Amino acid sequence: MLVRRRTWFYRLAGEQFAHAITFKLPLTSARAKEALLKALGKPAAELWVHGS
Repeated sequence: MLVRRRTWFYRLAGEQFAHAITFKLPLTSARAKEALLKALGKPAAELWVHGS
């Protein structure tokens, strides 16, 4: 299933709580991971979307 959302939640390796990241345009999980990699310099341990 292809999901496109503006707001994604992610948790970095070793962290207990999740963070939210919001984009101007809806993105797929692959694009959101690419943006996180560029912004944070390390991949998220988990990436998910919640709600509609």
